[in-house]
Amino acid sequence: MQSPLGRSRGKLPPLFTGQPFFYPFLVKTRIVPISASSLREACQILQGGDLVAFPTETVYGLGALGLRSDAVQKIFHAKGRPSTDPLILHLPSPDLNQAVTHHWMAAPIPPFANELAKKFWPGPLTLVVPKGAKVPLEVTAGLGTVALRVPAHPVAEKLLQELGEPLAAPSANRFGRISPTDASAVLQELDGKIPLILDGGPCPHGIESTVLSLLSDPPTILRPGSITAEMISEITHTEVWLQSKQKDPKSGMPSPGMLENHYAPQTPLYLCTAPIKSFASPYQFILYQNCPTSPEAQVHLLCPDGKHSTAAQNLYRVLREADQAASSAILIDPVPDSPWALALRDRLHRASAGTANWANGQWNLRPRETT
Repeated sequence: MQSPLGRSRGKLPPLFTGQPFFYPFLVKTRIVPISASSLREACQILQGGDLVAFPTETVYGLGALGLRSDAVQKIFHAKGRPSTDPLILHLPSPDLNQAVTHHWMAAPIPPFANELAKKFWPGPLTLVVPKGAKVPLEVTAGLGTVALRVPAHPVAEKLLQELGEPLAAPSANRFGRISPTDASAVLQELDGKIPLILDGGPCPHGIESTVLSLLSDPPTILRPGSITAEMISEITHTEVWLQSKQKDPKSGMPSPGMLENHYAPQTPLYLCTAPIKSFASPYQFILYQNCPTSPEAQVHLLCPDGKHSTAAQNLYRVLREADQAASSAILIDPVPDSPWALALRDRLHRASAGTANWANGQWNLRPRETT
């Protein structure tokens, strides 16, 4: 019997062919601080079928009313995102029974779903479950599954509670580029394409949520994040598998973040095979912790305080800073082992152009092998 994970339930509109489509109209984009009036304005814009960027604990999201096909299509236009890459539906409540009642997800509720929601929601865990009848196919890449989560950020929570319905929201950046973790990064990515950015300050986590499919046995992580397999296994008392690569990139994916190339700076990024010791080149260098003594080195630090969670929080900001230096390459330290390592290595692998090693007095840059 074919798994629901890969079963198509319908056809997408002709516009969505799986190829990026860039938004053809320019609008005035405003960044506004968080207030009662700016939240009301954001709700009005969303209810009018347009887009609003808002902060979550992971990255800034580009939100549209998740049950309206016309609004959801604007997300794909603004980002230049292919229709094969699904969106996460952000819920106003962690009550999965309510989600079933409103036809946001289909019954029966999968095993472990309620327990995981009770433990990790609101929070950076996304659950892939059967799609409800009211969820447009644009949200799900044409599949019979939907990715759900409840964000743990006061602005996102307030916005969802005011709306009383789900928001479809990927990261608020151009497709394939570095995810934004502050309002200014959203403006760099989407200026002229969306009307409003709610400025809630820097995102405290800094990388996207863990995505867990509950339609496989055992449960399977489709995108690693801060909620680890060990943490999930403590709730499910089962094995938790990892499948973070899509076999066929032209077909609908069960989760965002599974493309081989993603999160990338415009400057080629190279993953160093050993800790960086030499800075004798014009490249930009990203070090995990220790700063070099050479004042000429173009160095960016991921976690000056030595905390691995700080590296995750700073990752996209530091990548963006190094990218803006307009060097010929960015070289980054290996990620040391920690609970955050799997997620950090996943993002950096997808963002990278290849590997780098120091030998015979020079840096050797090797392009990444394609599979």
